[in-house]
Amino acid sequence: MHEMKKAGLTSVALLSALSIAIAGCSGSGDKEQPQQSVKPQESAKPQDSGSANGMKDGKYDPPITLTTVRAQQPTVKFANGDSIENNVWTRAYEKEYGIKLKTLWAVDPTQLEQKMNLTIASGDIPDFFQVNATQFKQLAEADLLADMTEAYNKHASEGVKKLMTEGGDMALKSATINGKLMAIPFTSPTKEGSQMVYIRTDWLKKLNLPEPKTMDDLLAISEAFTTKDPDGNGKNDTYGLAIDKDFGILIGFLNSYHAYWGINVKDASGNLTYSTIQPEMKNAFKKLQEMFKAGQIDPEFGAKNMTKVYESIANGKIGMFYNGPYAGLYPLQAAKDKDPSMEWKAFPLMSVDGKPAKSQVELGVGGYWVVKKGVKNPEAVLKMMDFWLKTFYDNKSDDIYKEFNTSPVDSNQVWLLNAVSAYKSFKNVDESLRIIEAFDTKDMSKLTPEDKGVYEKIQKFQTGDLSNWGWNLIFNKGGSMSVADQYRKNDLYINNEFITTPLPSMIEKGVALGKMEFETMTKIILGQSSIDEFDKYVEQWKKQGGDEIIKDINEWYKTTK
Repeated sequence: MHEMKKAGLTSVALLSALSIAIAGCSGSGDKEQPQQSVKPQESAKPQDSGSANGMKDGKYDPPITLTTVRAQQPTVKFANGDSIENNVWTRAYEKEYGIKLKTLWAVDPTQLEQKMNLTIASGDIPDFFQVNATQFKQLAEADLLADMTEAYNKHASEGVKKLMTEGGDMALKSATINGKLMAIPFTSPTKEGSQMVYIRTDWLKKLNLPEPKTMDDLLAISEAFTTKDPDGNGKNDTYGLAIDKDFGILIGFLNSYHAYWGINVKDASGNLTYSTIQPEMKNAFKKLQEMFKAGQIDPEFGAKNMTKVYESIANGKIGMFYNGPYAGLYPLQAAKDKDPSMEWKAFPLMSVDGKPAKSQVELGVGGYWVVKKGVKNPEAVLKMMDFWLKTFYDNKSDDIYKEFNTSPVDSNQVWLLNAVSAYKSFKNVDESLRIIEAFDTKDMSKLTPEDKGVYEKIQKFQTGDLSNWGWNLIFNKGGSMSVADQYRKNDLYINNEFITTPLPSMIEKGVALGKMEFETMTKIILGQSSIDEFDKYVEQWKKQGGDEIIKDINEWYKTTK
């Protein structure tokens, strides 16, 4: 079901890219390998290693040496005399923990997967390294990986354990095989990136429309934005709702109808089923067909990717669109730069009925940190992870930020030299809450150096600098991160329950099924097919391999319980 996933994840990939600009971090988007969940010892505290290399004052004594391989970001500049093997991060690992690193090879990120595949195929792997889900599965099946269960239970700090579980237990489940934790997940902020709806509030004001509270309100706004000339140019040239050809920015709309695109969800019996063939999807596309017929959707949407849609937004042709919480920076800041009178606001998903609308989310894992079987000190990876957590996230020192995170002189992203990392599930939501509190209390003592940078950007906006408008839209009170926080507080998510690599039947049948899916749904919106064509699509989807895929997915699902 590769093509089906592609559309559903388009916006997620975009949000991951935007997260770099906001948070200084991102993850790759590979699929994940699961099995039964590891049972962490919640009360366990980090312990010193009992190996031949003893611990003294929190350090290995004598020091240990671990080999690794990695990507080397071409944008990172080294200080004089520094290298991938000798830099501020590697020196800190040795100073703090007695861990020396030897990098066997480092390549451009574009070459990483191929180089890693060659290394894995040779069987001569380093002591620890990061892999994608497919590579993780290959290594586990070849019995080349250390069981990390004991190391995690005994040596992971409480902070690291919180990092691993902040987005739920599925990340650790995906790294667990036959009850054993075989890797440390490279977590990513999937839930934080859930879609919300952005609305032109200057158009609301012009048309004397209140902010929406229900889905009916939202649909009425879409109609008004289409028919009542909100831009005042006397032409019928505006659209209520934006859609792209891959449906990447349609996900939030579908979720408002309790319809979920291209994922596997639990049915009433507790088994997994494919979300796109459910009757809720038919209801959502029926409404989209009505909106298209009424002129509320660009008739050329089927030929426009998200970049083209964003051009329409910047050109003042769109009144409403769905996106993640980072849209204030892209695409909306560029739109604001072009038309300073334009105003937007993010609103939570609104439900078509009395049940809360929930956002669909993928597994928040971008890869896996694995340790070679037989390594004497596998817990060393967790110590370096703890150093990452304290240095990248918890630090409030400007000097440490400049040294380990981002240089204020040339914006050199030194943090990319870390050897082990993972990303918080709600990093930017928490940052927003701290910034809002600082504005309310005038107390900046709880802000990290990065928080202060955003705080200052919002201050500049408040004094008339519109180039920082997007930061205010994201991080200030009532902004998009406030909506994301509302989702978190109320657990408004539907998980894709399929968290392993694609099964053989999915690889064999998925492309053809995905093509049929897009063609059918696009024709329904355009009015070229009756809404009843949806029922025929479901029937054909099942006959042409869908039933086989669902059967195989449930066979896999049984092994995870």
